[in-house]
Amino acid sequence: MQRTTSSIPGIEQETHPHRSRWCRKVIRPCLVTAVVSLCFPIIIFLAIPATMSPTFSLYPASSLSSFNVSDSHVATEWTLVFSIENPSKLIPVKYSHMKATIVLDSAPLAHAKFSSFIQKAASLMDVRAHFHSALPRANELSIKSLVSGLERGEVMVDVILSSGRRLGFGAWWVSVFDVSVTCNDLIFTAESDGGGLTLLVGSSYCVLGFFGYV
Repeated sequence: MQRTTSSIPGIEQETHPHRSRWCRKVIRPCLVTAVVSLCFPIIIFLAIPATMSPTFSLYPASSLSSFNVSDSHVATEWTLVFSIENPSKLIPVKYSHMKATIVLDSAPLAHAKFSSFIQKAASLMDVRAHFHSALPRANELSIKSLVSGLERGEVMVDVILSSGRRLGFGAWWVSVFDVSVTCNDLIFTAESDGGGLTLLVGSSYCVLGFFGYV
């Protein structure tokens, strides 16, 4: 009897070249975009070294322009002029929600708010703020110190300033840490004409908070 043999059909593996092309065209660009999006903020922070941080000081034109001491209240009018320097030659800065507080013996005396503004790169600009306070005469240490200083013609206060910041990169404004500035031991002395107290030259030093450097 003749045995017939049949050959086993070979198994052919299917290949899907279109899947490989789809991977290269879709998945890889998505991965690259995700990595760039995550790294972009880090690159921004690394690109702004401490030497590019802003500088704040009080302009000598600052003054305690007028005051009135009565048996019941102590009223004061202050004008403070902040000089802000942007040392970056390329990056403008947008300041918003800026506010300042005059403090005496750890107690707030007066508050002021500023309108939002943009500072150009490599520029120095002055920002003026007006403060008004009408405080009742009390036995608080800050009120006693204020009255005593006004009577002898010399008042020493601190000023605390804070503001939100955004850095300009082309058409985009990128938020960074808020800036906080403290100006300690500001001395205002009586003018010769008795019209008010002016900021003593040399006492306008301001210190930038830690997050102002990044």
